[in-house]
Amino acid sequence: MSTQEKLKVSRRQFMGMSGALVLGMYLPVGKLAAKAGVSAAGKVNAFLVIAPDNSITFYNPFIEMGQGTYTSIPTLVAEELDADLSAMQIAQAPHGDDYKIMFNNTVRFTGGSLSVRSSYETMRRAGATARAMLINAAAEKWQVKASDCKTEPGFVINQSTGDKLSYGELAPLAATQTVPEDLPLKESKDFRLIGKPVKRTDSLAKATGTANFGIDTQIDGMLVAVVKQSPVFGGKVKSFDAAAVKDMPGVKWVDPIPDGVAVIADNYWHALKAIQALPVSFDEGANAKFSSAAYLQSLQDNLDTAGVNVENKGDVATALKSAETKLTADYHVPFLAHATLEPMNCTALVTDNNCTVWAPNQGADFVAGTAAGITGLPLDAITVETPFLGGGFGRRFLMDFVAQAVTLAKAHKGIPIKVVWSREEDTQHDFYRPMTAARYRAGLDANGKPVALHVTNVGEGPMGRLNPEFLADPKIDTTVVEGVEKQPYEIANHKLDYVHMPLSPVPIGYWRSVAHSVNGFIKESFIDEMAHAAKKDPVAFRLSMLSNSPRFAAVLKKAAAMADWNPSVVEKNGVKHAMGVSLHESFGSLVAQVAEVSIENKKINVHKVWCVVDCGFAVNPAIVKMQMESALAFGLSAAMGEEITMEKGRVRQTNFHTYPILMGKDMPEVETEIINSGATMGGVGEIGTPPIASAVCNALFTLTGKRIRTLPLSKTDLNA
Repeated sequence: MSTQEKLKVSRRQFMGMSGALVLGMYLPVGKLAAKAGVSAAGKVNAFLVIAPDNSITFYNPFIEMGQGTYTSIPTLVAEELDADLSAMQIAQAPHGDDYKIMFNNTVRFTGGSLSVRSSYETMRRAGATARAMLINAAAEKWQVKASDCKTEPGFVINQSTGDKLSYGELAPLAATQTVPEDLPLKESKDFRLIGKPVKRTDSLAKATGTANFGIDTQIDGMLVAVVKQSPVFGGKVKSFDAAAVKDMPGVKWVDPIPDGVAVIADNYWHALKAIQALPVSFDEGANAKFSSAAYLQSLQDNLDTAGVNVENKGDVATALKSAETKLTADYHVPFLAHATLEPMNCTALVTDNNCTVWAPNQGADFVAGTAAGITGLPLDAITVETPFLGGGFGRRFLMDFVAQAVTLAKAHKGIPIKVVWSREEDTQHDFYRPMTAARYRAGLDANGKPVALHVTNVGEGPMGRLNPEFLADPKIDTTVVEGVEKQPYEIANHKLDYVHMPLSPVPIGYWRSVAHSVNGFIKESFIDEMAHAAKKDPVAFRLSMLSNSPRFAAVLKKAAAMADWNPSVVEKNGVKHAMGVSLHESFGSLVAQVAEVSIENKKINVHKVWCVVDCGFAVNPAIVKMQMESALAFGLSAAMGEEITMEKGRVRQTNFHTYPILMGKDMPEVETEIINSGATMGGVGEIGTPPIASAVCNALFTLTGKRIRTLPLSKTDLNA
């Protein structure tokens, strides 16, 4: 790809906005048809603005939900612009076609661990281009060559005289400069910011309580709505008695919404009390008999179904038949909720001519499209304000909560209405990680070497349900089989089959690391089963199959060395401890984890996890380590106690007392090391989740001799 293809900038894409230098850019994964200027809402439709008052505003195309995009992405620009990150104001880029930068310019979202890796070079080129134009402006002003000028953060300096001009002073003249092409980028040895543990730009606001999350939205004249949705998936409201609550304190209206009803009141607590008292009956519909237990049985009944072949190398059937040792194991994992700290909420204001939506979301265009569809307004009449997210994990791709707020605001035009879900609604009306089952069959030769592996995954994934247009083969849902296919382990004969088992009654969605969270547990648990059958050390067994995958081997060796790996049970202070290991690739990055575990009074204790990550190159190593800890905690919480069960078409869990999440006191110490291998940059936000469950379960097997093939661990009776 040429430089021009990576950063296509026309002369008119740089223009004066009250003398500002406004930079629009094309990302390598898509386009930005920049239309620099001020919209009716006062938003600059460009990524980078340097104003005469010396302010630098960066419009971030990716949202901040705790993963650090408001630091890592502007760092790329600031590095090449030669600006201090502290001097940059970070704003959220608005919705619109100009910012649809992914999948052939059709969509923009924050997820898939894509943000930094998809924009790394182009964001740097944007900064370098702006810097070059500032230098050219200074050279013109001083009547010297551009080569006689250099920059220091925020200033251009005349190397002969020592004179300096601020970026703000130069902005009007810089806006008239010819746009340079084929600019060299900094060599890594010259980086000031990239690759360094740069302080996060959002830490102060979040630590002091001044950060604005969706649930914090306050608009003059705003009312609050609390919803009650059909307890059965797909059920509809049959009737409700608004008169029964109309005289309760603060109540304004009782309105129908899709699949439910809402009480609108002057504050949350008045609305909540009224919705709890509201007489409402539902037509439960066709799904009233659905149960997770019955669905699990259907998954297990199809583990020997041929399905669709995903991978097939060698002759698995013959190799299995002639193998010295044969082993088969069935695994399954439960439905899981996202359980974001901030429950679903959205504020909307609809008038005859426009609509403004304040929504914590993972795709502003999804919000705008939803609002336009409900209001009938054109997209350019929709404004989407995206605050910080109190957790996303894939849940805020789905727009049900947005549709509710816009529907209510349309019914009461001119009045801002904030919808806030109770924790019970949030838990029982999620888009869940699907239940999945798998059968693994392996054969070993007389020396314990794997000669065959046959895997069958049964289930339904969110990609096939929600975004089938992204599937290369419509018969193969990658969000069921990812993490199993294209494994580095060298097994001459291997086969992967996928059996589609529709889950139509249940809303399913993307959950942090998607199918990798499933297959990282199952695959790496079964690899340990194979190692045990071969009477081999689990680390050595894996390494014996990685001779052609040096990156994988390096990550695994590093983790084992950090932990001082010991495959045996050891006693510490009278309590037995054991280690378990796991290795998994997801989103282009490699992670190895070693977990040290004990059981005391039937309680599982995860004492420490050693984690090694190779994401190619860490733009901000401090954030990478934070993300490893965060993702690890997310996966460990699910492994230890999270499970959604369904009976009579409804979710049985209601709140954290029945859907327990990991407590701070149970979080292990995490030691993380980063390998900058120089490989193609991978993602970071999700990759720490997939390995942790199997690392813990493999340690528990060493302790107890009991193999764990289903989660959560709270359902397993273990005695060391």
